[in-house]
Amino acid sequence: MELLPERIRRKGFFYDFVKRGEKAMIYKQTDVEDNFIVAYEVFKIKVDQPKVVFGIQLNEREIFPANEDFGKWAWSCPSLERAERKFQYLETLDEGVQEEETVEDLLIEGEDDE
Repeated sequence: MELLPERIRRKGFFYDFVKRGEKAMIYKQTDVEDNFIVAYEVFKIKVDQPKVVFGIQLNEREIFPANEDFGKWAWSCPSLERAERKFQYLETLDEGVQEEETVEDLLIEGEDDE
């Protein structure tokens, strides 16, 4: 299986690998121009099955979330602390239970929004 690369460049941003678990990953999003940290992307590990597209054989591979995946199986967090909290939540999530995302899931008790 092909794993996601350590660094991904997409739409004016670099995404650098931070952490991998059994069910989730964290990537740091930085601006290509000034290396400013924009956010931390936390997402469930998803695997695309082998297939043939336009006559080209694609191997089984991990996929990076697209814009439409955010709020479903990927989340953007303003700090590493919040990303770690979401990561831990995803790692302990029972896959047999449908996840219902709420604002409370992302807030750290006693912490104001950044």
